[in-house]
Amino acid sequence: MSGMERFAGRVAVVTGASSGIGAQIAEDLVRAGMVVVGVARRLERLQALAAKLAGQPGRLEPVQGDVSTTEGVKRVFKWVDDNLGGISVLVNNAAIAAFTPVQDQDPADIERLVSTNFTAVMVGCTLGVTSMKKHGIKDGHIINVNSIAGHRIFSVSEIGSCVAYASTKHATVAMTKGLRADLQALKPAGYKIRVTSLSPGAVYTEMLPDAFAKMVPEKEMILQAKDVSNAALFALGSPPAVEITELTIQPTGEFM
Repeated sequence: MSGMERFAGRVAVVTGASSGIGAQIAEDLVRAGMVVVGVARRLERLQALAAKLAGQPGRLEPVQGDVSTTEGVKRVFKWVDDNLGGISVLVNNAAIAAFTPVQDQDPADIERLVSTNFTAVMVGCTLGVTSMKKHGIKDGHIINVNSIAGHRIFSVSEIGSCVAYASTKHATVAMTKGLRADLQALKPAGYKIRVTSLSPGAVYTEMLPDAFAKMVPEKEMILQAKDVSNAALFALGSPPAVEITELTIQPTGEFM
């Protein structure tokens, strides 16, 4: 069995699943036959998505959760363990944007940015691997939805500075690489957990500022959530001996 077929009937957790990239990945995993735990603060959106996907090979389990706190992340994983068992796929997608220069950031906003974009990802990876080990899931896969901002710092005057946001994404790049190194310790026990950093350029979602969208004369030259989801499923569906460690996708001709 290869491709996405091997994940049919198994559990996936997708954070930030109420809109944009997270909602699209959750939907596509359900259509691929997975039991998807969609996590977000906006429960009504998750419930609407679950209703839309009724009758598909898999199903969506809406779970309200705020990953901006460690306790919030822990509650989600406990719910999954208590109700569904082990996790085979984890998609750390939840994130918030910031366009205020570092020197002008409110300390509370910095804390929320770091806790949502980075701390939640690291804690999620920790708890995801813990679940895989507890339930003997040796072929699990973790996808951290990153950004091209995790690979270079840039500032776009029309929308403001992306330095604070990029800092959290740079941290995610480093942590994802380090996680792959740490997971080598599990190989003697037969664990081959794959880890992917998925770094898109500009994606047309609620996070994309209107000012940025107006800078692009051809709207089709901005990525759609479906493009990112296709990339995620490509990584997941690759043969077990293939690990897509970093996958960067950008709109054709994107200048950043």
